[in-house]
Amino acid sequence: MKTIRAVLLLVVLATLPGCGNRAELNEIAIVSATGVDWEDGEWVLTYQTIIPKAISGPSGGSRGAAINVFSSQAENFRSAISKASQETSRRLYFSHNQLVIVGQDAARKGLGQLLETYLRNLDSRENVNVFLSKSNARQLLEQLMPLEQNPGEAIHRMIGNEEANNSSFRQMTINDVLMDLLSSVQATGLPVLSLAEMEGGTERGQQLGQSSSPSKIRLSELGLIVGDKLVGWVDNRESRGINWLNNTVDRTTVGFACSDRKSAKKDSSIRVVRAESKRTPSYKDGKWRIDVDIKAEGSLLEYNCKGDISKPDKIEAIERKIEEEIRSTALSGWRAISANKADVVGFGNLIHKKYPKLWKQEVSNWRETFPATTVSVNVSFKLSTTGSSGNNFKQIQEDTGK
Repeated sequence: MKTIRAVLLLVVLATLPGCGNRAELNEIAIVSATGVDWEDGEWVLTYQTIIPKAISGPSGGSRGAAINVFSSQAENFRSAISKASQETSRRLYFSHNQLVIVGQDAARKGLGQLLETYLRNLDSRENVNVFLSKSNARQLLEQLMPLEQNPGEAIHRMIGNEEANNSSFRQMTINDVLMDLLSSVQATGLPVLSLAEMEGGTERGQQLGQSSSPSKIRLSELGLIVGDKLVGWVDNRESRGINWLNNTVDRTTVGFACSDRKSAKKDSSIRVVRAESKRTPSYKDGKWRIDVDIKAEGSLLEYNCKGDISKPDKIEAIERKIEEEIRSTALSGWRAISANKADVVGFGNLIHKKYPKLWKQEVSNWRETFPATTVSVNVSFKLSTTGSSGNNFKQIQEDTGK
């Protein structure tokens, strides 16, 4: 809410005398999010615009939706934007656009035209977050979010919170995508937004007056982009594994089981508070190898196993379980991207930097060579804190009863 009002204040200030680039608030439609779809051989652009009156009051103003959503369609992006004047009396103002959602069909068609538009237009910010959707992008932009009046801003904060606290998905901006797709490997991974439908539907515009929402937007998967086209999807765990390989894990929670049985529940957990992944490429007998050395540190959150963790051997046992869990997760990410021939972790960039001459021989065929790369993952985990008790609650309860 504070951010929205700050945006409106900035626009109002821009209308004061002495400002060379005037933007009258009653003449513009402030775009907070944009959707990109591909339908019937044309680009369909959807705009989520802010309704100032709905959010300008001290208590949030109107109880209705604070946004308006509409679309325009054409053979290219700028023509579609120009056609927006046929549906709105205000000029679209993109300087505060916070995210772009690209539908599945548009992503398979290619992100090239979207990125070209951002390279050519001064009013397009490169720090806009980019997401994919398996459904129609407009459907997501029409969806309201509990506790929030501006869904675009809420999604922007949601990915920031996810990156800082869970590390399954990274916050990817237009600039990040450009850097990845213009690198040696020309591949990137983009977080996927999905709409989880719940029972007991209600009109989207009425959701702000409900105690719970019939549907919700959530981060669900990672889309793999090669060149500029979507080539596949990976799930939540595989996406976190990719981040371990890519040295982009900040903080995350790792669950582990007390038993070594595969079917055992992971009912205990630790919190990773510090992590680093060092990646080293090497070349031998005509084959590439990447050694990934992961060092992490964390604290015990839940302990439902038997045994006194004040004893060093129990601590070491937990550390070994966490190391294996991290290693397994990282390798699941490797299997996913190698199956899709998508070097979204930048192994090719490492090779290019260390072996520039050999890379010239590999670059044209890297997508085929990449899956044959040997990846070795070594993990070292240190449990820094375990809490105030050596035993779990159930064990303490049993001991006090004796």
